Amino acid sequence: MPQHAMPTQIAQAEPTTHVSGGHAETGHEEGYKLGEIPSPRMLFGNAVCIAIVLIALAKAMRRRQAVPSGIGNFGEYIVESMINFTTGIIGPGGEKYVPLVGTIFFYVLVSNLWGQIPGFHSPTSNLSTTLALGLIVFVYVQYVGIRSNGIKAYIGHFMGPMPAVAPLLFPIELISEFVKPFTLAMRLFGNIFGEDTVIVVLATLAVTMVPKPVAGLLPFQLPILILGMLTAFVQAMVFSLLTCIYLALQSRHDSEHDGEHHAPGHGHSGIEESALVP
Repeated sequence: MPQHAMPTQIAQAEPTTHVSGGHAETGHEEGYKLGEIPSPRMLFGNAVCIAIVLIALAKAMRRRQAVPSGIGNFGEYIVESMINFTTGIIGPGGEKYVPLVGTIFFYVLVSNLWGQIPGFHSPTSNLSTTLALGLIVFVYVQYVGIRSNGIKAYIGHFMGPMPAVAPLLFPIELISEFVKPFTLAMRLFGNIFGEDTVIVVLATLAVTMVPKPVAGLLPFQLPILILGMLTAFVQAMVFSLLTCIYLALQSRHDSEHDGEHHAPGHGHSGIEESALVP
């Protein structure tokens, strides 16, 4: 067998020739090769499809009935679960953030699972998509901080409790605040892109290592597909959880001004961001 055999290519658009078992095979190339990031145009199309699916599901679940049943009952369960999740981290008053947190959770979850469908790619496997989600969270968190505390108190929380250490803490706190959207984006992108790449690698083993009649009967990627469904849920949960924590850190000052004292489950939630990295 020649040592310079052409590598297997996935989703091809132009005819190309592969050697398998001594016979030439023809494929099509779409510009995507194994290990490469899919084109932004392809992922944007998938993202639009996901948005349409979520809007259609939301409209179906909003059918008002005296006694909800079927998909309406399932929709109420989802809404109640998101309210409990959000208020459990942010505390009283966290209900107003449920639309943002819920939308982010389900969009990230469906985007992660989208890559499990043959012929599709997860939009969250593109850094542009995850960075856009991170920037949305970042901008809204800063808006909440300014609205809840006022511009003076908002800037003051970067300086720490003691004026003597303010010159040291201010640049550190400012840098850590601006790094948040990038950490959100890189964590989600790295996990989903790595998962999709492993699935493609394992799927090609059946094509390159075993005879063609048997290849379709050996789903080498099945264990990773099952693990990928769990990873998709965990990554959506982590993204939403960090969003709630960032909102709690900015809105807690407003509750302190009202004389409310948060339990350990509020504010910081007793959870450090580093502990959430899977």
